[in-house]
Parts: sequence; C-alpha cells; structure tokens
Amino acid sequence: MFHSRHFNCVPLAEGIYVLEAKEQGGAMSNAGLIDMGDHTLIFDTFNTPQAGKDLREAALYFFNQPIKYIINSHWHGDHVRGNQHFSEELIVSSSTTRKLMMKTQPEWLNRMRNLLPNLEEDILKLNASLDHDTLKQKELSSELSYLLEIKESILTLKVTLPQLTYDRKITLHGSARTVELLSVGAAHTDCDTILYSPSDSIAFVGDIVAVHNHPLLVDGDPISWLEALTFIENLKVDLLVPGHGPAASSPYIQQIRQYINDLISISKQMVLENALIDVNDIEIPEPYLHWKFGSIFYRNLEFLIKTANR
Repeated sequence: MFHSRHFNCVPLAEGIYVLEAKEQGGAMSNAGLIDMGDHTLIFDTFNTPQAGKDLREAALYFFNQPIKYIINSHWHGDHVRGNQHFSEELIVSSSTTRKLMMKTQPEWLNRMRNLLPNLEEDILKLNASLDHDTLKQKELSSELSYLLEIKESILTLKVTLPQLTYDRKITLHGSARTVELLSVGAAHTDCDTILYSPSDSIAFVGDIVAVHNHPLLVDGDPISWLEALTFIENLKVDLLVPGHGPAASSPYIQQIRQYINDLISISKQMVLENALIDVNDIEIPEPYLHWKFGSIFYRNLEFLIKTANR
C-alpha cells in the first residue's frame, strides 16, 4: 500500500480511492483518484505542493497509466495548492472558480511570504516549548508539524491555474467509466463543483458536505447551499466523498442541512434580541459539540450576524 505523511489511501470501489487528509501533514483536505480505464482523473490537489507531489505518486502507483484530468472543486487553497505537480495535465474548474483562484492565490502567497519571519519565530518558540512542556507534547508537535508544512509550501508554491473551464456541466468519458462535473453554483463558495459517477453511485462533493467537521460558511451563500444539498440529495448516490472527514452515506446531507438551519436560527434570534453577547459565549449545540474545528462555529455565527445586519 502507498504511504504518505499527508494522507491515507482508502478504496471506495473498483478503481476509485479517496485520499483522506491526516491530521498532521500538508494535505488538510481530501482528494480523489478515479481510474477512467485509459487514464486517471484526480479530484482536488490538497493544501501544499509537497502533498500534491505525493498525490501524483499515488495516482501512478495505483493505476500505472497517464494522468489526464485534474479537477478543482472550488478556489480554497487546501484544494488547489498541489496543482503545480500537474502542469502538464489538464486542470479543470468552473469559470468562476478560476477567476477566484486568479485573485486569491497570488494574494495569499505574497501575504505569507511577507510573514515568513513571523512564521520562523513561531517555529522556534514551539521547538522551545516542546523541550519544556511535557504535558502538551502531542498538541505542540501537531502545531509544529502544521507550521513546518506551511513554511515549505510558501517557499515552493507556484500558483497553477486551470486551463479548461466550464459553467454548468461537463461530461468526461473513459474506457471504463463516465463521470459528470456539475457546478451547483453558490454554496460553500461562490461556485462549487461536484463529481458524479453514475455507474458507481458515488459523488465527490468537495466542501458542500463535511463529515464530523464544522463546515465553513463565510465564503459562500448559506441559502443557496441548502439548495445545493437538495440537488445532491436528488442524485440518490450510495456514497458521498466530502472535502473533510470520511466517506459517508447520503443521510449525512441532512446533518449539514440541519447545521446551517440551526446557525441561521441562532443568529436571527441574536439579531432580533439585539443581543450584545459575545458570540464566543454561545455554546456549540450538542449535535456538533464534538465535530472537528469548533472555532469555525464562531466564525460562522459572526458571518451570519453581519449578513443579517446589512
């Protein structure tokens, strides 16, 4: 079995793998490998060039054939920063996603290059803490690993954009299977792409669905997101592959729908009561209490309150 410090390789069906991000490493989100029969298709490319390099090696290890298509589900860096290792292949996204990548990714890289001295200082402090704080070894080690991956990314990243764009739907054919790329419009971001394989009853849904992770609302449209969830639900697939968390069955769509509706309800109540309470004093509702990245809950609440006050 292929080994990477960035991800675990999980088979989903004959010729389909999800590469699940490890907590430590430079992946941060999931990616997908699909054997199309005469070529390989890859869905998303992780958060760093070093994870993208391993992604390429994994694709060649499992299928030993040309890689033809690379799909970027949306513009967030944790799904596109491995693109540079596929500059000879055809990178595909929606036209809106490409425009957003053109704007955001160079901005991120320039900002992070300017922050490199601060990052170096944080790494030195963490190394010193590891020598003295034996009670927090695991937590500090995880944080240090993350910062080292980010540092390597900043030093090596070459922003690489899609060469082929589409607006609503594009169908890709191979000798073994046919898949559809479907733009569901605004959801997690201004434009999100899913990959649907009818013959396998599998959909790679990017960050429109998260499993046991708080989904980030702040770059998208929660109301349109609810419509996108219904669209995916109507595909009636057996298996959903999220951008974060393990592959799951379609009932998990209802969890994200309920999450969005619950946060909208909480934020509306706070606005109606003109509450001066700090959002950080709000308790995370029990169903979501143990989901990963709890800090995102508070970012989402702040976003919804600001949106309601516009």
